[in-house]
Amino acid sequence: MAAEKKLKSENIKKTKVAESIVKGLPKSESPAAKKPAAKVPAAKVPAAKKPTAKVPAAKVPAAKVPAAKVPAAKKPTAKVPAAKVPAAKVPAAKVPAAKVQVAKKPTAKVPAAKVPAAKVPTAQKQAAAISVKASKMTTEMPVVKRTIPTVPLSNLPFFPISKKPDNRVNFKAIWEILRQLYPKPDIELDFQTPFELLAATVLSAQCTDVQVNAVTQKLFKKYKTIEDYAYANPAEFEKDIYSTGFYRMKAKHIIESANLILKDFNGEVPSTMVELTKLPGVGRKTANIVLSRGFGIIDGIAVDTHVKRLSGKIGFTEYEDPEKIEKDLMKLADKKDYDDLSLTLIFHGRRVCDAQRPRCDVCAIQDLCPSAFV
Repeated sequence: MAAEKKLKSENIKKTKVAESIVKGLPKSESPAAKKPAAKVPAAKVPAAKKPTAKVPAAKVPAAKVPAAKVPAAKKPTAKVPAAKVPAAKVPAAKVPAAKVQVAKKPTAKVPAAKVPAAKVPTAQKQAAAISVKASKMTTEMPVVKRTIPTVPLSNLPFFPISKKPDNRVNFKAIWEILRQLYPKPDIELDFQTPFELLAATVLSAQCTDVQVNAVTQKLFKKYKTIEDYAYANPAEFEKDIYSTGFYRMKAKHIIESANLILKDFNGEVPSTMVELTKLPGVGRKTANIVLSRGFGIIDGIAVDTHVKRLSGKIGFTEYEDPEKIEKDLMKLADKKDYDDLSLTLIFHGRRVCDAQRPRCDVCAIQDLCPSAFV
């Protein structure tokens, strides 16, 4: 019994000691405190929060990617209508605008061209008459009478130097036809005095008669006497005739000719070939025109570029030099026809036998021309 009591007392002591030890420990080390403390760090809240925070973070760029693709997809969508609507409409609007401008250019030029034409009614009528004749001449083969026998082209002899077909044997037959096409040829330059004819003829070199008439309409009003030309200011005169081309040389020749006429011919235009060809810039062609149309004197045949070209093509001469061509033509034609022959060949060269596009298909002498359809 005593032993059992002793054992119980010892157990009680141990229990008290243990309780006192437990009581003396801090709350954090107590087993009750350790359980929640262990649960707190083990609290999976932060651990759960991390993936929770990461998930949206990862989803945000994932959401941005399609957002970036959306505008990329919208760009072509925006381009398609943009390209279709303005691209189709803009050129459609610009085309008429461009046409209007193109149409305006000739409109602006027409009045400028009409001004001199309106001031030169004679030149305008002549130009209109020429165009009408030219349109009729080039639409169909003209009907002409033929009374003079001809030599076939295959039987023509040849020139001794050039070895080209010599068609002089058919001159009378060809001249008979050409006179029916151009019965009353007349010079197309406007003038009132022999000196005006001289000046206009000088200006007509490498220039059309219509343009010369447009220039001389003003020129002849500004310079009325030979003295006016002789004392003209060269620079101002060059501006007055600028549109005829080669204006410096032409101005020099006209002014010097006026001075020489005043000095050597008492202010009167000479009426002989020898005297006229002494004037600066006046050759046989210009002198023949002045003599025939200014004084009614027939001395020779005026050979210009058309006369030179057609004489060779038809086979009236083998030469290229104007003076030699003139001599060959003077042997073929009667003297009374010298001036008409020159003008006839000029008109035929302008209206039918064009240098660039000869109208052999409507030429009345095609069967008599060695150069036809060549």
